[in-house]
Amino acid sequence: MNRLERTIYDLVKKNTKIKNAFRDSYQFILAVIPQKRIVSNYNIIEREGYFFGFHDKIPWSHDNKMLLSHKFNIPNREPTKGEQLEIGYFHGKDFKEFKSLGKTESWNWQQGSMLQWMNNENRIIFNDWDGENNIARIIDLEGKEVLNLDRSISAVDNNGVVATSYSFERLNIGMYGYGYANENDQYKLDKAPKKSGMSIIELKTGNRKEIFSVYDISEYDPNETMIDAYHFFTHCLFSPTGNRFLFLHRWYQEGKQLHSRMISCDINGDNIHVFPTGDMVSHITWKSNNEVFAYCNTEKHGDGYHIFKDKSDEYTKVGSGNFTSDGHPQYCYESGLIVTDSYPNRFRIQELNIFHIEKNHKKIIAKLWSPRGFKDTVRCDLHPRWDRSGKMLCFDSAHTGKRSLCTVKL
Repeated sequence: MNRLERTIYDLVKKNTKIKNAFRDSYQFILAVIPQKRIVSNYNIIEREGYFFGFHDKIPWSHDNKMLLSHKFNIPNREPTKGEQLEIGYFHGKDFKEFKSLGKTESWNWQQGSMLQWMNNENRIIFNDWDGENNIARIIDLEGKEVLNLDRSISAVDNNGVVATSYSFERLNIGMYGYGYANENDQYKLDKAPKKSGMSIIELKTGNRKEIFSVYDISEYDPNETMIDAYHFFTHCLFSPTGNRFLFLHRWYQEGKQLHSRMISCDINGDNIHVFPTGDMVSHITWKSNNEVFAYCNTEKHGDGYHIFKDKSDEYTKVGSGNFTSDGHPQYCYESGLIVTDSYPNRFRIQELNIFHIEKNHKKIIAKLWSPRGFKDTVRCDLHPRWDRSGKMLCFDSAHTGKRSLCTVKL
């Protein structure tokens, strides 16, 4: 994003309709300039018809031999009721053999079905629809059912002991395209319900405890933009040791912009901390048990990547001169590096980047073209993820013309 684009973006970013209309018109005009589908010095393996989902989960098994994925066979449009994805994993040389384990009706293009590993027990968990409710299923590597949970889940801690749960029906109202086609939440239209909130689920027993309601958080250190607003939760992420987790509290007043704040708390809901961000927080990753790397707005530095100290008002801006727009970061504890991406630029080119925080050095791994049909709720963000060793990356991309699960060895 150059200076002129940044200036215009800052003027229109609070009005989503105007922002998207300007973006689409700008990219349409520049589409007459031909672009290479991919530019990279690395060997990128593509698997058309497959994708993983969000950037906050590691799709590799703990022994690094299996790679989780969704398989689809529907056009690039919003999912409808009854449409299913296959879930399974790739294995073998270069992860080219796919083993299907089952199907799901609870999914979207941005986050899939929240498919993820449970510690090192070779069990996986994902969201599904049981005919009446959005639930979560735990299965083994043969697809055999181990346990069904009575609620859909968001994040699982690294020990595979507990998971967070909130209403995806509310999320679909607040951020259309992040929920599911099947819905059954009697409180989804309430602006700040007392009977819907954040729950912790024990994964061995299925026992669930609500630790606070949407109403509770809407009343915690409120400001005037929260008055008579619609509130919801999203983007949960456990700390490395699993004793605390992050989430985004988001809200909007009718006809006005979306606001966000980043919050952390203990897994029982105690010791709530609201980070000193502005009204925008988009994407987050834990850097350590007490540090968070986030793209957000702050009073001191404006928009950009920041490192925050948990349970403190301390923060620093990072990446100056390297990043001028939002991305989806994931921290690697093996290498100490960040992998992140960028949204399509004026020419519909996305970057896949590795960033060294201390050296303030960005390395471009690939530049990938995104067709114009992949936008809004059906866009294909790269959402890059590390493997367990920090030597390979996985990301989703549409540069071939079809959504694909890609891997690259570094």
